[in-house]
Amino acid sequence: MFPRSHHLPPHGSLVLGSFLRSKMASQHIHCREPRHHPDLGARIQEWFTAPAQGNFSPGLPVMMLLPLAGAAKLFHWNPTIILVVNIVAIIFLSETISVSSDELAEHLGELQGALLSATFGNTVELTAGILALVHGEIQFAQSVMVGSILSDILLVFGVCLITASYKKDVLHFNGALAKTLSSLMMITAVAILLPTALYSTFPVSEIDDRVLSFSRGTAVVLLALYGGYLYFYLGTHKHLFISSDSEASDVEDDAKPEPKPPATLASSIIRLTTAVAATVFCTELLIESTEDMAQTLGVSEVFIAIVFIPIASNSTEGVTVAASSKSGDTDSAIRVIIDSLLQIGLFAIPFLVVVGWCIGQPMTLFFDSLQTVSMFLSILVVNHLLRDGQYAYIHGAMLLALYSGLIAAFYTR
Repeated sequence: MFPRSHHLPPHGSLVLGSFLRSKMASQHIHCREPRHHPDLGARIQEWFTAPAQGNFSPGLPVMMLLPLAGAAKLFHWNPTIILVVNIVAIIFLSETISVSSDELAEHLGELQGALLSATFGNTVELTAGILALVHGEIQFAQSVMVGSILSDILLVFGVCLITASYKKDVLHFNGALAKTLSSLMMITAVAILLPTALYSTFPVSEIDDRVLSFSRGTAVVLLALYGGYLYFYLGTHKHLFISSDSEASDVEDDAKPEPKPPATLASSIIRLTTAVAATVFCTELLIESTEDMAQTLGVSEVFIAIVFIPIASNSTEGVTVAASSKSGDTDSAIRVIIDSLLQIGLFAIPFLVVVGWCIGQPMTLFFDSLQTVSMFLSILVVNHLLRDGQYAYIHGAMLLALYSGLIAAFYTR
């Protein structure tokens, strides 16, 4: 008979526990821990508060701003408050969309992931353009596209050059990459300029139908060219878009500890879908209140479309590009900027023409004269800078000065 004892010495407990665990492991017996089932609120918090970059989570401000935006519209608050709340919400939503699309791309193949990132790269502009077309505001949709191009190649690119070359000697671009991207930029500029040239060649009675037909045909060609650009960029010549600085950073990343596990596929999809839906909501509120905002602020609706919406959309990209260029990876920063321009010129604008075609809105490639001249001259200046192959911070200052001058022109018009 064994002595009845209800207490084992501490070392005896450890020995007995080790013995039992070894026996269970040898017999493939697994002890299940009780499964924890998070409630829906915890899952929603996970989807919105997953870390975006570093420890910052853009989902928390969005969750506070969305009800505020709805209340501002419902109770007819001051139009300036509606503008500020929705613009700030769009800034955080663009960050959420960017991060969520990148997380979702990690679960897909390289090609599918890159296509996904390219598709959602200009969600705010596409959303604003489509909603404006639905409301019959064709000039507003065109102005958003123009403002996005000017913001990318003048404002963001100017900041990039200043942060990359301040207190440094003259620096140089990747020649092959710069020439390839500058050629595509010029094609985009010519496609936008051609409808203006057509207006001087056709009789007034036929001009609208001719320009509309030309715009729809050209839109299909530009979309095909964008597909060819993606194949060139992601397939045959992707080595041109990988800078030496990026390769060096990859080597350094390999030496660092493993990062945290990525977000799950389901959470990435839900977060991306929710962010896009919230962007549609905020943009719709913004467009519905544009007329009141313009009267309150003393500006035109075109000015709101050209300045506020593109800056809100490109603010996240601008911060990322500035940080990348400051660390010395200017080629990657330039690629992001020009790639964004090409997405607008070769995909977003032609896509809006096709959407207008489908819903019966005569969206064309014929832009306002000042907008056409502004885009063409800006692309021409940046194209010359890229082909020159070298830059200093003064070039960035000149781009910022040009952007400020154009904004002043749109303000006084």
